[in-house]
Amino acid sequence: MRYTILTLFILLSYGLHAQISIDEARKKEVGAIVTISGTVTNGSELGTIRYIQDKTAGIGIYDNALTNLQRGDSVTVTGELDDFNNLLEITAISNYTKHASGVALPNPQTINIRDIGEDYEAELLKLNNVRFVNAGGQFAGNENYDFTDGTDTGVLRINSSSPLVGQAIPTGEFDLIAICSQYSWTNNDTRTGYQLLPRDANDFISGNSIHFTTAVHPINTTTNAITLEWNTDVEGTSEIRYGSTMNTSALDMQASGSSTQNNDEYTHQVQITGLQDAEIIYVQAFSATETDTAFSAISAFVTKSNSSGKINAYFNSAIDDTQATKNTAMNIGNAMPDTLIAYINRAKATIDFCIYNINNAQITDALNAANNRGVTIRFITCESTAHVSTSYLNNNIPVLERPELAEGGLMHNKFVIFDANTSNPNDAWVWSGSTNLTEGQLFTDANNMIFIQDQALARVYELEFEEMWGSSNEQPNAGNAKFGDAKINNTPHTIQVGDIVVECFFSPSDNTNQQLINAMNSADNDLSIETMLITRSDLANAITDAYDRGVNVSVLSNYSGDNTETVNNILGNTLPDNKYIFDDVAAGVLHHKIALIDAQQPDSDPQVITGSHNWSNSANDRNDENTLIIHDADLANQYYQQFAYRFEQNNGTLVLSALQISSVDLKVFPNPTEGQLTLSATQNIVKITMVSSTGSIIKEWHPNTTATEINLPNQITGLFILEVELKNGTSNSYKILKK
Repeated sequence: MRYTILTLFILLSYGLHAQISIDEARKKEVGAIVTISGTVTNGSELGTIRYIQDKTAGIGIYDNALTNLQRGDSVTVTGELDDFNNLLEITAISNYTKHASGVALPNPQTINIRDIGEDYEAELLKLNNVRFVNAGGQFAGNENYDFTDGTDTGVLRINSSSPLVGQAIPTGEFDLIAICSQYSWTNNDTRTGYQLLPRDANDFISGNSIHFTTAVHPINTTTNAITLEWNTDVEGTSEIRYGSTMNTSALDMQASGSSTQNNDEYTHQVQITGLQDAEIIYVQAFSATETDTAFSAISAFVTKSNSSGKINAYFNSAIDDTQATKNTAMNIGNAMPDTLIAYINRAKATIDFCIYNINNAQITDALNAANNRGVTIRFITCESTAHVSTSYLNNNIPVLERPELAEGGLMHNKFVIFDANTSNPNDAWVWSGSTNLTEGQLFTDANNMIFIQDQALARVYELEFEEMWGSSNEQPNAGNAKFGDAKINNTPHTIQVGDIVVECFFSPSDNTNQQLINAMNSADNDLSIETMLITRSDLANAITDAYDRGVNVSVLSNYSGDNTETVNNILGNTLPDNKYIFDDVAAGVLHHKIALIDAQQPDSDPQVITGSHNWSNSANDRNDENTLIIHDADLANQYYQQFAYRFEQNNGTLVLSALQISSVDLKVFPNPTEGQLTLSATQNIVKITMVSSTGSIIKEWHPNTTATEINLPNQITGLFILEVELKNGTSNSYKILKK
């Protein structure tokens, strides 16, 4: 037989890239070009990556060209083998063909946690009779969760684009279906660094007939009572057991309530009475049917204190008092250390001091003087910083340093607790903010600090302090001290401070990153961000989502803060000129970690976010951090006065131009929502379509008015897309989070 040169070339090319099984492809060297066929086992719920499986093995495929592939697509792919954090992937796709859709997925292999490893990488797995470890509340994006079968422990990962974000975390035992993936590999241990990736709620298989569909949360708090609420998917009793510790056997008190039906869900409310002011309790809710009982995770709550609730915020840089609507913000310049010292000087019984870095002799002298007059002082800092001034503390003031941990991370907190437990509730104060106690931070770098007079909040911070301290005594217990991911979610998160609601979160146990996203998702009118750095794309996406739904967004970041290229692209390509800018005019480093939600709209739940938490993976996953979200119009305005001055100093534009305002012809709020949305537009809204994260149409509305309210289906929670078509032919898409 004779071949032309062209025919030989085609045959040779085919031989070089002939189709092989996935198992054969996995045995080739990184960099090899391979052609494989199989069935796609996930869609956009895991982001860009697609996992593909045949009868022999599984492998990841990472290429933006394939993001239209969905579960059940049968494909043939040619690309280059790549190693990404020890996960074998096919990238640089040169050719692919989709043969069919709706193909049956491979049956998951049933294994035990101890078997998770290289042998099952990129394959669908099933693990029976597992439960989450110390998990409660709702799933957050880009978060890891430990689960156990009673003997071994594994790691489950929720992607930021997952429909599970915002859904209640399952409690009790369940069977888990997930894709086996890898993010690291150490010491040649083939089990190291593996995580399982569930795709949606159907991957949690429970034998229960009743399930919690929302986390247990407070809806009313007084000095002697807390009213809690949760939802279930079917009717059941409304009951609570509670006690003074997280130990299940200590939940020896009970309370009952009632439920009401709301479409396809049941809302339960229980009031716990007879409590003391500023009392922390641990609660497990449960709802029972005739044949089954669903239990919540154990969560902490706190009653209102009898404190004044006074809040004082201070800045060490200029403010724009023309923006003041009530109280003028306090720029105290070089008096930051003097202000903190004034609170130290009036402490009566205890000071719990937690600081990343300190190098200020005046503050050390004030602590020594307080100690000399009988104040008990406990001090936590970070081993990896200089914290020079700790060496000048009295010898009888105990100091505990966070040790270097294998996973890295810092004790990055900046908070102090004054007199948490004296008989006078007005003695208790909490100091927090962004300020390290060094010369540059106090006098040059842009920082804020905040003092809150509230005994309930002080006791919440004391819980966090003593978890790191390792004891409730004057001396630390280093053997019992917990830092980083050794800590658990054991503190109340909603505190009624006077007439103001304050949310409090500690990293890395409390899903702080998701709390930032939830707060930004609630912005209806304006969102102002002033933070040292942003390295997480999900935070950047939450910012641009706000802009896309008509919110006036302004972002100021530190010029040398090292935002990632991805974040800069997301924000820079979406926000108008002079709305995403870098602070490079003023002296010093912009060190704030501030977000202001609806600070210019007093009727729309204005919020201030502040604390030590940089908007980074390290802050969320490894560091010890604290974050406050304060719901108060006056305080939000004070922070806005400082933001406005610095933003305009860097040539930022605070108010959108008339042209930009007119182009924003549709608003959708509130977001997140409990179930009802309001839409208003300058044109008639002719069609509203609710679409799942996988592209399925859930429901449609045809109002043909400029303003309308819609009720979302009760059975749907988490993220979805709302597509809105206007009479002028324009269409808008919004990511909506339903709680």
